[in-house]
Amino acid sequence: MLQENDKKQDEIPEELPQHVLIEDAGKGFKKWTNPQNGFRVLRVHYSTDPKKDTKEWREDARKGITYSQYLREYELVWRSFEGRPVFMDDWNHNFHTAKEFLNFAPHLPVLRGWDFGLTPAVVYAQLMPGMRLFLLREICEQEMGLERFLDEVTLKSKEWFPNVKRFVDIVDPAGFYRKDTDERSCVMLMNQSPWFLKPIPGLQNPQARRSAVVKFLQRNVGGKPAMVVSPACKVIIGGMDGGYHYAYNRSGQLRENPEKNAYSHPADALQYICTRVFDVDLSSIDTNVQIKQPSYHMGR
Repeated sequence: MLQENDKKQDEIPEELPQHVLIEDAGKGFKKWTNPQNGFRVLRVHYSTDPKKDTKEWREDARKGITYSQYLREYELVWRSFEGRPVFMDDWNHNFHTAKEFLNFAPHLPVLRGWDFGLTPAVVYAQLMPGMRLFLLREICEQEMGLERFLDEVTLKSKEWFPNVKRFVDIVDPAGFYRKDTDERSCVMLMNQSPWFLKPIPGLQNPQARRSAVVKFLQRNVGGKPAMVVSPACKVIIGGMDGGYHYAYNRSGQLRENPEKNAYSHPADALQYICTRVFDVDLSSIDTNVQIKQPSYHMGR
């Protein structure tokens, strides 16, 4: 289990306070002032000791504890998770996370990936020149029905992306099916007034979905990441850092499917975007695509 989590040292994101001036005070030392009480804080990392700042020492320190325990005890990362992050081999926090909020391009369509249920999520993205995917915003809710969520997405879309003339909606394929307790499917509801959306289904196959994201994570364009995540997408980033993960079962084996939690819903929404982004003609008004799966009939 430990070797599965053998990430390079520069790929482990530092957990430091936001919106304060962080000062480097030498190898392994960082200091800042607590804005609430004025106290000076000195953070001391084990790398201050040259004897401990080696791969061999870290491997020895990990023995007998889980990776999340190691992160808390040695790397001072308190927000750590049990299990194996889904994109652990391809995600690099420092490389794929933008240092500043990303701006959108008003002349380009905005892609919206949707995951349904009572914990719905929408991820906003744009395909930029060089086939770089910018993840711009996210909406993640708890215990919210689809109609209320549609209203919220409509409001936020106008607020965050003024002057954008076109949104392309890529949704969970399950949204095309009606439930026994409701004659309307999620997509039927999206088609109706006042929303009049024409969503297309993302791919359902878990391997295809994961592979579509990995292709973006593994590619770089002129030394820049092909997938860039804005700091506004906190849940997406937390999911990539480990919140979206394969949990261990009682026998110590990794489960086949990722854990369903607050991080999995926007992660699924992102995957739907990635599976369809190259199938949609983003230069035209028509968003219809050929649906290869015979079970999907676009709400008919």
